[in-house]
Amino acid sequence: MSKKWANRLRVGWIALFLVLTACAQAQPTADPAAGRTGIPELDRIIEIVLAGDLDEVRSLIQFTQTACTNIEGLGGPPKCLANEAPGTPVEVLPLLGPEGHFIRKAEIQSWDGLQVSQLFAAYQVSDQAYTDLNYPAGEYALVFIGGLENQTSLTLQVRGGRIVRIDESLQFPPVLREEDVVKYLVEPGVNP
Repeated sequence: MSKKWANRLRVGWIALFLVLTACAQAQPTADPAAGRTGIPELDRIIEIVLAGDLDEVRSLIQFTQTACTNIEGLGGPPKCLANEAPGTPVEVLPLLGPEGHFIRKAEIQSWDGLQVSQLFAAYQVSDQAYTDLNYPAGEYALVFIGGLENQTSLTLQVRGGRIVRIDESLQFPPVLREEDVVKYLVEPGVNP
């Protein structure tokens, strides 16, 4: 091989090495023991929720636009207020738990927020997870242990870096359905 081709080959390998090194450094790094998923938008939500910054949590909410109803019963679309006709468009944050309910956008300033003590798990949500027009699932789920007594859990369904639904559970420790999980970003119970 000529000296000219050897130099070109050497320069090519050096360039490839530099590109691969830069790509590897640009990748977020997961640190499950520290409650880090390696996905900046999720790690930001975790920090804000654990800090208890209610204004910042409110700013992360992606309200669902849907129509209200007068049909009685649990679940389903949000109930119409006295001055609303069935089918009136409303913006809500869905809360799914023993009973499904909603916080309207107009009521969000009086919402008490999330009382959590630690991150329990984080995972990519599968297409098997429950979702519908009024209760959208996220791309990711962040599971927190709730309250000071650690006897409940809250799961934030996150899509595009925004909270699209909150799942409330009275089960402790939280029960995670494996069919809802594509992969764990933070394994259940790893975070202290």
